[in-house]
Amino acid sequence: MDYQYQLYDAFSGMSPMEKSQVVQFLTEQEGHSECDSIREAIEYAMKLKPSFGGFVLVARHNKQIIGAIIANRTGMEAYNPKNIFVFVTVEASYRRQEAFVKQLIDQGVKYADGDIAMHVKSDNPALAIYQKLGFKAQYLELRLPNPKSSPAVAS
Repeated sequence: MDYQYQLYDAFSGMSPMEKSQVVQFLTEQEGHSECDSIREAIEYAMKLKPSFGGFVLVARHNKQIIGAIIANRTGMEAYNPKNIFVFVTVEASYRRQEAFVKQLIDQGVKYADGDIAMHVKSDNPALAIYQKLGFKAQYLELRLPNPKSSPAVAS
């Protein structure tokens, strides 16, 4: 199949309509992600918020978005990866097409320029594909919600 890739970054920019399309696509496909989180990741990638930048990569087939990566640069290299793929999302009917998922990731890796981290839930069906592409689990992530906005932690 013929896929078209569009790269957006701080230099190319992204129109409000393009941003809205990406937010809508990710919201529909991710299900668990909030529009505000997606917008924030895009704004960091586009340097619309103070950040180290990044990029948004969109894959289309017949002008419809079928895949997207939002990558944020971390500003670190020595002890954390230089990039984090905040969102890697593929339209539901393309998720089983390993060649497409691989191509999307390969395009993202090409633009990342440095080490890449990605948060993936253990039940994500694409986990095996990511591992085939060389991504490895190195750490178990533990999170503490903002203690100032959460109930007291039991001791």
